[in-house]
Amino acid sequence: MKNIAIFILFLWINAALGQASPDEPMEQLRLQYSELLFLKCEVLIQVDVEGMNIPDKKIYVEFMGDQKPKIKGEGISLLPKRGMLDQLRTLLNSSMQAIFLSKRGDNLVYKLVSLDASSDWITADLVFNENSYLIYESVVNTRKFGTFTTKHSYADQIYPSRSEVSFDLKKFKLPLKFIGSEKSSSTFQEKDENIKGKISLTYTYLDL
Repeated sequence: MKNIAIFILFLWINAALGQASPDEPMEQLRLQYSELLFLKCEVLIQVDVEGMNIPDKKIYVEFMGDQKPKIKGEGISLLPKRGMLDQLRTLLNSSMQAIFLSKRGDNLVYKLVSLDASSDWITADLVFNENSYLIYESVVNTRKFGTFTTKHSYADQIYPSRSEVSFDLKKFKLPLKFIGSEKSSSTFQEKDENIKGKISLTYTYLDL
């Protein structure tokens, strides 16, 4: 009986080690988004938020490797951090556990679970193509600001031509970057209800 128990334990340990081995699609995805960005682009920002009338904005963004992106324009306060290009690299290179969920045609679905208690995100579901490793959708659950769903569309390069960031969160937790100068954050803190919205980002790349 003791030998049987040891044998079962041996099998369990080997199975656990097998599950912990690097996942090939995720490794390829990390490689795809591991390089530092050196890009210049113009971004058209279109905001659709309940109870707010915000005109379209256009900004200039320059990504300079590991330096903080240079952003110029009137729509900076409306720019969603989780919709920007460099957030995918940051997410994939953080301490996390990747779990395969399903396959949808040529796309793979993975759930990422943060292993860093101090990170601002908890889980993230990614949908990416198993051949091109382009990410088409991400659903990120954060500790403070609710859930953000981002859908990317592509033209003829690995960078998205358009991104749509949707969110559903409590108004008093709405980040200032979404509010801009239309209303103050105190207006939302008085009401215990959710706010839904969508921010569309259309990219025009320069010097590519």
